[in-house]
Amino acid sequence: MPPADCDPHHPQTRHDLLALAEQAARAGGQVAQRHFGLDLGVRLKADRSEVSAADEAAQNAVIAHIQAHRHADAFIVEESLELPDLPSPTNDRLCWVIDPLDGTRNFVRNVPFYTCSVAAMIDGLPLVGAIYDPEREMLYSATRTEGLFINGKLQPTRDENTARTRGLNPRPVVAIPSTPRGVTRALALTWLDRFVCRCLGSTALHLALVAGGGFNGMLADNPRLWDIAAGWVLITATGGKLTSPSGDPVFPLDVAAYTDEELPTLAAHAAVYDQLLGR
Repeated sequence: MPPADCDPHHPQTRHDLLALAEQAARAGGQVAQRHFGLDLGVRLKADRSEVSAADEAAQNAVIAHIQAHRHADAFIVEESLELPDLPSPTNDRLCWVIDPLDGTRNFVRNVPFYTCSVAAMIDGLPLVGAIYDPEREMLYSATRTEGLFINGKLQPTRDENTARTRGLNPRPVVAIPSTPRGVTRALALTWLDRFVCRCLGSTALHLALVAGGGFNGMLADNPRLWDIAAGWVLITATGGKLTSPSGDPVFPLDVAAYTDEELPTLAAHAAVYDQLLGR
């Protein structure tokens, strides 16, 4: 890996960062998978969401892998971070955004839909992203400008992918929250009436499947930055859009000022974005 102060926008550095994100996502996902089905000592966090030993072990694996190559980068992570010497996130410093186990509610109930999500951000924008689905051994990764890779293979453009599915039921297939609330509730109810709806219990997995073409769009009511940062790169790389449910941009985002606020999100293929937004 190049030294941490290399220009992250340089193509070679960007490719190296993508490779590191892919490796780290695999490392975290494989640790989580080794815990799957075990007694995990599940407890509730302050926001009443579940956390387990698997979340923490996966996060430690991701951070250790990144720090072995890059020593001066910052981190924003879902679980508590017990590394006091790390620099604080700023927009001019490369910052890794990590959800070590997205889908914990599934995971602790032995439901095999969960992912490990890793992104690197600079200047308020995600630069590279990787989402790993351990149970299906599917790694989705991208930089903002170079297309989507699945298990290292560059995927067809959206137009090519659409041509392959021509003749299928034209109703969009979309992912919705399990319990829509707040600003997403009315839109989710509209989607239930108009589209084919799914909920797999993992925001990152929903985003990966939108990027990969399995879903046409997705709606999330309460994600945090670590849920969507890698997915934004995947969606952007395939020509799609990721915004708030009202159509406002989510990024750029000031990482120095971010304090775990919810970021309600709508992501979709460009061809159906306006339709899903309700325009």
